Amino acid sequence: MSRTNTNFIIAYALLVGLPILGLVGILKSGRVLAAPISVDGVWKLQTDPVLLAALPCGKTLASSPDAAFTISQSGRNFTLSLKDGPNSAASGVLDGTSLKASLVPSAPWSEEAGCGSGREISLVATVNPKANPRSLEGTLSVKQCLSCAPVDFRAVRVATPAKKGSH
Repeated sequence: MSRTNTNFIIAYALLVGLPILGLVGILKSGRVLAAPISVDGVWKLQTDPVLLAALPCGKTLASSPDAAFTISQSGRNFTLSLKDGPNSAASGVLDGTSLKASLVPSAPWSEEAGCGSGREISLVATVNPKANPRSLEGTLSVKQCLSCAPVDFRAVRVATPAKKGSH
């Protein structure tokens, strides 16, 4: 075999064979990966408004009869915003079916009696992926308030209408 043929075979093995071996390895390792469950969408909050209003920063949440929040998800992380409610910064993480989020009331919201600046509302819930529509069950509590009892809640994902032309 000539030196040119040997160099061609070595170059071919390096430039074609190694990438194919790498791709096979990536595909094998990717078999065990699983996407997190979807919590993206609008969720209708169901809770006792009297208990919710008793929490510091809870009166604003309890004042809306159709309280709902929107979750925008990217992988395990998400942001949460109150639909038709006060602006706030809220983010969280999804671990399996456990959902945890911290909601920091905005300035106008924190002026509510008993709320004050620096308060954080904690949302801890479990997603029921088998329910149709999907549901969350958990508690809302105020961090740094030892005398405040957590409020149980349930939330149901609102079905989004199918887009025209989708399959």
